Amino acid sequence: MVARMRGGLGEIIELEEAQRLINAYALIHQVYTVLFDADGKIVLASPQPASRLCTLVQVTDIGKGLCSACLSIIGEQAFVLGDGYIHSCPSGLVLWGAPLVHSGDYVGGIVAGQVRMWPIDAMARKDIVDLAKTCGIESSLLLGAADEVYVKATKEVQAASDILFALATYISVGTTMPLSYQRKVSFQQARLAETIIERKRSANCLGHGNHAGIYPLDKERELLTRVRLGDRSGAKEILNQILGDILFDSAGKAEILKARLLELSAVLSRAAVESGGSLQRLLGLNFTYVQELAEIEPLEEICAWIVKVLEAFMDEVYATRRFSNQPAMGKAVSYIQEHFREELTLEDVARAVHFSPYYLSRLFREELGMNFVDYVTEVRIDEAKRLLLGTSKTVSEIASLVGYQDPSYFTKVFKKVEGRTPTEFRP
Repeated sequence: MVARMRGGLGEIIELEEAQRLINAYALIHQVYTVLFDADGKIVLASPQPASRLCTLVQVTDIGKGLCSACLSIIGEQAFVLGDGYIHSCPSGLVLWGAPLVHSGDYVGGIVAGQVRMWPIDAMARKDIVDLAKTCGIESSLLLGAADEVYVKATKEVQAASDILFALATYISVGTTMPLSYQRKVSFQQARLAETIIERKRSANCLGHGNHAGIYPLDKERELLTRVRLGDRSGAKEILNQILGDILFDSAGKAEILKARLLELSAVLSRAAVESGGSLQRLLGLNFTYVQELAEIEPLEEICAWIVKVLEAFMDEVYATRRFSNQPAMGKAVSYIQEHFREELTLEDVARAVHFSPYYLSRLFREELGMNFVDYVTEVRIDEAKRLLLGTSKTVSEIASLVGYQDPSYFTKVFKKVEGRTPTEFRP
């Protein structure tokens, strides 16, 4: 069942900015693009016109109903998948869409398209004729309009769908589960289902019935080895197997699952420290994540939590190794972590580590995959999250403590990074 939020979209997204982005998307891809609410009612539309075929269909009441239902199907399916969704409507036209999400609820979506991915064959013509009869339209008119529809290659449609998903993610405001994160959760749940099914088969073959199994210590040891080696993909694969075992043995009880995962996170933390991760930073991460886990209830989000913990701990391992042959980068990062509460510029840090600003800027892009400003922002927001969860300080006080003299600007930056305001983030 898709959770929906009622109310005007204008209360939760910036309609003017959304209109600008939709117009740009439609112009670049040369497709009709609309933003609609949870009931399938169009709120914004691009100047790029709808196809003549769709215009003819929507003149009729039946056609309007079919189109509205089509929008809802695309939006809801995209929300369930946590990804873009490509769909063929009753007329055979191809559309693709992405969901709009607010505080975990489905509030609408964005759909683009009205193209063809294949030539019109006899079966497609029959579908168009049937649609014309249903809507009370002269079939020759619809067939003529269908011949005008632009054909896009499959790769083009998939690429356009991916970009639209990114656009919807950007437009969605106040999301407690960002769409990209939701996509990861959906993928992980599919993998866990496979693991649990396999575990059930094994248990039945061995005649174990419903008896609780033994904690997979061998898999845990393999997981820790993967962490120490820096094998991120391998570690995730083993972690998913362990999660499947824990879920199977805990019968889906959240409290048992949480207890097991807290133990596992402590073990992962020790492995990260042994691999060269910063003890002080890992302790801070541990504190933050333990606080988060206490507030999580859905099983799928609990499972996603431990994956996030693993990724954060492995980031620490990678950070240490990444800079082992880059003294300048290591010094720069250390300097930023010590002085991020101050007004920092690239020139300040370059001067401190005795390199040119140009060279240091290039190192940030090559070594961290981000620019200097984004890294400083990341350090500041990480510290702000720790203070929000671990202290009773006001948002204004925390803003000042992490290097922002203007609380309003701090709130704006925090929301851009985390998808919610500092007040919403705090439990």
